[in-house]
Amino acid sequence: MIAFTKIKNHGLVAFLLVLILAIGYLSYQNAEDYTKLRDVFELEKKELESELNTLIEDYEDVNYNKDEASLKLRTELNKIINLRDTIHNLKAIDYGLIRLYRKRIVNLVEENKKLFTQIDSLSVINTQLITKNDSVKNILEQKENINTKLKYKNRFLHQEKRVLSDKIATAEIIEISSIKAEAMKRKNSGRHTSTSRSSRTDAFKTEFKLLENDIIAPGPKPIYIQITDKNNNVISPVKEVRLKNNNKILCSDILMADYHNKQLSVISFIDVNRDSIHKGIYKIHVFVNGVYNSNTEVKLR
Repeated sequence: MIAFTKIKNHGLVAFLLVLILAIGYLSYQNAEDYTKLRDVFELEKKELESELNTLIEDYEDVNYNKDEASLKLRTELNKIINLRDTIHNLKAIDYGLIRLYRKRIVNLVEENKKLFTQIDSLSVINTQLITKNDSVKNILEQKENINTKLKYKNRFLHQEKRVLSDKIATAEIIEISSIKAEAMKRKNSGRHTSTSRSSRTDAFKTEFKLLENDIIAPGPKPIYIQITDKNNNVISPVKEVRLKNNNKILCSDILMADYHNKQLSVISFIDVNRDSIHKGIYKIHVFVNGVYNSNTEVKLR
């Protein structure tokens, strides 16, 4: 009985040893398998990170602007960077996550291709628009240069026209000789003689000549004589007339000369009331054909 018990105990010990060996072997095998799984998992992580880094490099090579396309590219870049960082920080061995992230990367790659194709198309269109705008700009610059030249030419022609008009206007002025004016007194016989006394002045006599002018059209030409005192009051006004510059003046005498481009003597005799004549300087102004010509003075004591 004792011998049987010993044999039984030896059998149990042997079984336990075998069991321990089996468990140890299985543990070793599992540990080795786990290490292999972990290495494969890390390798998968690095491959995924490498693929994402390649995508990130594509995005980093883009020149970003403030337009909508650039904003979308930045958003996609941030999504890729966040996914890469998430994969990099994975600790547990979870192939389900690896498969999920791989699918996401495949989708990102497809989206990346479409997005960059769209960006390239927009870039081509933008380049075409820039080229077109440059062409239009060149055309506009050419037109602007032409307009500027025309503007300067028109300004030059306008100046020439104005100068020519001034020359014509000047040429059409009938010049006069020096004016001879004197105060006159009336004798009892009715004849008039020259005087320098204001109290004896009954009239003003003015003489001058219209000079030759071959340019102006011949025909009757109005002549206005205006006498003013020291206060610029018009003496013996007869009528208000309008000059060529649209100014209006009061005249002391109005004559009509039959002018035919040759010298023509003109005499004006203006009667005045001697009671209204006082000592001082009187000016005689001459206007021919609506244009002011010259003046002279008569001094009375």
